[in-house]
Amino acid sequence: MNELISPVMGVSPVLWPTLLLMLIYGVRYSVFASLMFIISRPQFNIGRAHFIPPTSFKINSHVQREIMYSFMTVLVFGAVNAILYGTGWIHTSQLYFQLSDHSMAWFYLSIPVMLVIHDTLFYWLHRAMHTRLLFNVMHKVHHQSIYPTAFAAYSFHPTEALTEALIVVVIIYIMPSHPLAILAFQTISTAINTYGHCGREFYPIGTDTHWLGRWINTSTTHAAHHIKGRSNYGLYLLFWDRVMGTFEPPRK
Repeated sequence: MNELISPVMGVSPVLWPTLLLMLIYGVRYSVFASLMFIISRPQFNIGRAHFIPPTSFKINSHVQREIMYSFMTVLVFGAVNAILYGTGWIHTSQLYFQLSDHSMAWFYLSIPVMLVIHDTLFYWLHRAMHTRLLFNVMHKVHHQSIYPTAFAAYSFHPTEALTEALIVVVIIYIMPSHPLAILAFQTISTAINTYGHCGREFYPIGTDTHWLGRWINTSTTHAAHHIKGRSNYGLYLLFWDRVMGTFEPPRK
């Protein structure tokens, strides 16, 4: 892969990563968000509705705003990665391109490890963004989606988008990471994130009381966060919420 990258980097060390990564982020977000938005429409009657919006809720203008901010998020995500490549800082990270550099066992294990690290860093970032100091300048845009759709998954203020991108930067600096593993990790992340904002629940009834399911941050649980804004800060799991006492049952 390095043989393919080097010639292009010599021509444009910033432009090509920007376009490539924006394309990956944008297409992936568009596919997952659009698919989840479609299957979560009430007329399909898939899953279960939760926190049904009032009749005054205008979904078209709501979705337009979410897509607009998501487009800016894609720009930020692409730019952060492009800067890493363009400046050469990427070479000081633990990113590796040859699968033979580490075992295949690590390649597969690194994907869930990335998800766990991401979930942990996101939890503490999310709590910080809910403080009075940071909420208005970072997180208020995302919470304009009181009744979010799947398109809210990337609906961030640029400052929040920057910090979200930096979480991934931290990951590639603290652990050996192959681009394909990162691609898999971020694809799983996007799928879970769009589900979490879609407005319907697809997990079976009783998941929240199951010994394993009680640790999963479901769409219903995250919807409660958007409405109440004072609990359930996790991204994939409820581990940190339960440990730190910030978990609140959706219909408490």
